Amino acid sequence: MDSTDKKEQVLVVEGYRFATVADAETARLEKKKIDNLEQHLDFRNLQNVLMVYNKAIDNRVFLTPLGLGYLQRMQGQLLKCGVPEEKIRPVPLYATFSNKSESSGSIVRSLGAGGEKPEYKGRFVTSVCINVLLAAAIGALILLSMRSDLPTIVNYKTAIVNEYSEWEQELQERERAVREAEKALKKNER
Repeated sequence: MDSTDKKEQVLVVEGYRFATVADAETARLEKKKIDNLEQHLDFRNLQNVLMVYNKAIDNRVFLTPLGLGYLQRMQGQLLKCGVPEEKIRPVPLYATFSNKSESSGSIVRSLGAGGEKPEYKGRFVTSVCINVLLAAAIGALILLSMRSDLPTIVNYKTAIVNEYSEWEQELQERERAVREAEKALKKNER
């Protein structure tokens, strides 16, 4: 068996050939979860089955065709046992399968002037808005740091020099006051 055949075997799980080893491993993990559920879940208790089904959908437990097929089998079992269809949520698909635009029904061929895919247009606008808000926040932070009296990495040298200058001036004033007091004492002693 050559390396191509081995790689092919690594990508195949339960009759599905996955594009990546990571996807194949995800499918193998989902197969173990399915086997575990089959062993421990009491299918006679419809409330538990419905609860497990809904939890699996909410937590995105199953993402590969193996897991989604299992959810569909659970859905069929619930319907067969008399659970109303309105109470059973549809199995969600987390991937798209075509390059067709929903609004026009035609394949989007050119990008640019109005030819962007609709699902990316909303994300782009959201991204631009978030970037503008972040830039404004950074600008506001810079402005606040410039106007603040507290030293920052930008103005720490100036702040320290100013502080030492104030101390020096205060010390000189005290020395002058002490000298004047000494002179006054010397005059009073005479």
